Amino acid sequence: MTASSDSPAPLRTVAVVGAGPRGTAIVERLVAASTLPDWQGRLTVHLIDPYVGLGGAVWRHDQSEVLLMNTATCQTTMYPDPSCHPRLPVTRSETLADHLAGEGLAPADIASRAAHGRYLAHVLDTAQADADPARLRIVRHTAEVVDVTGAPDGPQRVRLDDGRVLAADAVALPLGHLSTALGPRSQQYADAADRHGLVHVGPANPLEVDYRRLLGREAIAVAGMGLNFYDMIGMLTETAGGRFVPDPDSAAGLRYERGGGEPLLVVGSRSGMVYRPKPDLRPALPEPYTPQVLTSERVLELAVRSAGVDHERDVMPLILAELRRALQGIGEDELATDEALIHLLFPFGRRGGVTDDAHRRTREALREALAAAAGPDPVWLLVFRVLVAMRVQVNRLIDLGAYTTESLRRDIDGHLRNAFASWASGPPVLRVRQLVALEEAGLVRFLGPRMHVDIDEEAGRFAVRGGENPPVLCDGVFEAHLPPVDLPAYRSPLLGAWRERGEVRKDSWASRGSGTRVLTGSIEVDGLYCPIAVDGTVHERRLLTGVPVSTAQPGSAITAEPGTSPQLLQHAEAVALRLAAHGGALEEPLVAR
Repeated sequence: MTASSDSPAPLRTVAVVGAGPRGTAIVERLVAASTLPDWQGRLTVHLIDPYVGLGGAVWRHDQSEVLLMNTATCQTTMYPDPSCHPRLPVTRSETLADHLAGEGLAPADIASRAAHGRYLAHVLDTAQADADPARLRIVRHTAEVVDVTGAPDGPQRVRLDDGRVLAADAVALPLGHLSTALGPRSQQYADAADRHGLVHVGPANPLEVDYRRLLGREAIAVAGMGLNFYDMIGMLTETAGGRFVPDPDSAAGLRYERGGGEPLLVVGSRSGMVYRPKPDLRPALPEPYTPQVLTSERVLELAVRSAGVDHERDVMPLILAELRRALQGIGEDELATDEALIHLLFPFGRRGGVTDDAHRRTREALREALAAAAGPDPVWLLVFRVLVAMRVQVNRLIDLGAYTTESLRRDIDGHLRNAFASWASGPPVLRVRQLVALEEAGLVRFLGPRMHVDIDEEAGRFAVRGGENPPVLCDGVFEAHLPPVDLPAYRSPLLGAWRERGEVRKDSWASRGSGTRVLTGSIEVDGLYCPIAVDGTVHERRLLTGVPVSTAQPGSAITAEPGTSPQLLQHAEAVALRLAAHGGALEEPLVAR
């Protein structure tokens, strides 16, 4: 799917739609490609994003410093290293940690998202400065793309929301989380809020929410206890004008001084387990844990079983054995039992069965986790490292289609993803300190698992309960999670236009055991990048990467960690080479995989 001798003469123009980490990486790789001796002529690159030059919508550097990353600065880079096996030249190696050292941050420190945005802007500016204008010209457009049209194997027309239309030989679309139309349940919340003068906030990027709407309300139900919940409390307290001040007598080491109008946050979720803080790894990160039981060889052995893998029967015992072995190795025999480990992983049970005294149980678990992570306690740190490694192995099994469809739905989606995320993808210690301080200030009430929201029409309020416990009346519902990957629900004008013309369709996933195909919300692509139309036509000049194509590109993260062969950077190089070929700047042999 590259330029050939039978193709019409190229326009020598390509477009990159999106200037976040993925888009910035593609541009950087195009600049690297342009230094090759085989590069022919000059190629123009149109880089299009409403936040071009700011780091993109999530990382824009003009946002408040209150939103934090949940990885250390040394765990992010925009430049390939040897682990990526790059085919294009790599002349720079500056990581986020290198860039932020001038701001006083150490490699194991946690940076703000705005700081990451400054790094992305710097990488883009550097790439543009490095580009030889006789070979590569980068043109920035502060705009949104509302449509891309053109023959599947011919030039494309890129329509912007300001009315301009750009012609391009090919278009790369590095996409992140996109807003979606409300699902049926969320729409019920929104309709009830309109009827009764309540508040409803659906799934959204934290920067897109008006938190002032929550102020002055008595109680707001928060559905979700993951990273978006932590983002929400940071943004809400900043909006209210509150302050966190040191307090040695507090379990958090902080005391919250109200700004005014903060509501009581009534918090719950399906599992009921709030995300634990990541261990404070300063001054230096430990080496990744190397599995001794659920090894790479064992993963491959499991993946080829013709009957498919049942997680609870085939994999969970290996995870528990891995944890037992690691803990026994440091003399922690008391914790190294299946019963203790299961309770550690699932405090409310595998599927959120226990709801009694949920507030106290959650508060105690959160305080214990905070004390252990802040130390950090060596046992806590070891469990964290093992579970990070186990999540990688389970994700490999998922990517290989090893699990049966039933086990994937019941076990992985049912409870394991959340357990892994609550350990391995938690917020920094600071944010959990703030949550504990808010609870001590009487501004947080935990409902526990099996959260359910009803509409009390007579009272004109939302009735929120955990399990079978009595309801709590609330003035609003805040859905604290990102929009789902759901092609039919995407609000993007671009994807809406493609849907209407039948130029995209939903992807599916097949289990190895039954071969049953299950539709996902992801966009189906040919190979890794080119969207497939409803009639099976492959749009070869459109190259998609990121969240909306997650079935074809599983495990695609929003940042790239050095030394881990990150998909983000590998995809960026592959797409850059294809763009250069379509634009006539490189010949096909270099691009062939």
